[in-house]
Amino acid sequence: MKKIIERSKPIVAQTVSLRRSLHKLMERTLLLAVLSTAVGLALPLHADTRQLLFDENAIKDPGSLVVKLQDTRATVSEFIASQLSEDMQWILLGYDGASEPTPQQQKVLLADLNRLLEAGPLYDAQLFANIELSEQTQTLVAQNPQSGEALVRLNRLLLSDAYPYELASPSEPQPYPHSAGIQTCRENLRQIKMALDNYRASNADADPQWLSELAPQYLEKACLLCPADPTAGTPGVLTEDASDPILPCSYLYEVRPSEKDGQHMLQTQEGDMTPIVRCEHHRLNLSVGGKLYRNGPQRDIYNSNKMGFSVLADALRDLRKQHGEALFKTQKGRESLKQAIEELVLKQFVPQLLSALDHEIYTQLEAQLGKGILETPTGMDILRQAMPQVRHQIKEQVQSELETRLGVEFFKTEEGKDILQQLSVLMLPEGTN
Repeated sequence: MKKIIERSKPIVAQTVSLRRSLHKLMERTLLLAVLSTAVGLALPLHADTRQLLFDENAIKDPGSLVVKLQDTRATVSEFIASQLSEDMQWILLGYDGASEPTPQQQKVLLADLNRLLEAGPLYDAQLFANIELSEQTQTLVAQNPQSGEALVRLNRLLLSDAYPYELASPSEPQPYPHSAGIQTCRENLRQIKMALDNYRASNADADPQWLSELAPQYLEKACLLCPADPTAGTPGVLTEDASDPILPCSYLYEVRPSEKDGQHMLQTQEGDMTPIVRCEHHRLNLSVGGKLYRNGPQRDIYNSNKMGFSVLADALRDLRKQHGEALFKTQKGRESLKQAIEELVLKQFVPQLLSALDHEIYTQLEAQLGKGILETPTGMDILRQAMPQVRHQIKEQVQSELETRLGVEFFKTEEGKDILQQLSVLMLPEGTN
């Protein structure tokens, strides 16, 4: 095996080199390195610049970051991964997605990130189109710095905006949100994954209806409780059917009876990154492939770094504190819910989703049928046929996610029906009456 790996290294090195050559940023980085070596320069960093570099504490979740860099279906991750060193490429290739990266692996990751901060401008409008940039980041983007402290600061902010659960911004206070008890939570999810695998092996590949069915034969009951859960064991979402009916459980099981069909459909699109168990208390997900990562699947079509549903979950917690049990039962409570959904999902998230969706469809059509195909009658006809089908499927997924968060009963009310009607109108292709 060792000989095979050694023989394959030149191939990987050539692949990495080829990917790098596609990016002007790396060309500038290599040129700078050659010139610095040739003249024997040792350029000290300005004190302010040094303070802007990442340190070990600023990488809040190295495991989640490596998982997201492995998932190069996301545009930003694909670009960042292409800029990494050969050593880091090998780490991406071999990381299992669940264990904590070793100190040496984290050291390589830290060095690569800091090299990127100084290498040159990272910002590209198309690359970061689906990333919600902070006001500070947007201000620096407008200034368009090309070197010095301002450029390093901008690059640091861009990476922090792209990976908010993994990388801290320069001014982010410690302790970081959603960090208390996360290592115990990660271990719980690893144990749950092993228990699910053992359960399926003993039950003809069938999934349990609830996570509680894993205990005590396959899993200790204590593993069902997240240390950050302030309740006696609830998933932290408002959906009525989300709580395990048998045992206290802090985790949201995405293959429970009401979600199983929709989850299997999602797996056909998201593959092994599809979450099967979520910890809403840590924004931590266990995927079908056994990978642990923060927030939602990092796909441009389905969510940016601050997915509308995650923001909605925060708003719903505040509404629950304000209205209590009356949130769903009174018209005032339902109106508050409706306003939150309209603002955070229908006005903000869905338009971003549709923009990314349209771009992805255009890109795929040109990749498969040739550049300029959309300028022909044939291409336009294909687009007219494909768009309604794709948008309908996305509408079903958005509706399913809303029903998961709020419960099916809410959408039988006048307020809920109005939300679904607005969603249907938003999902109509342009030019459709």
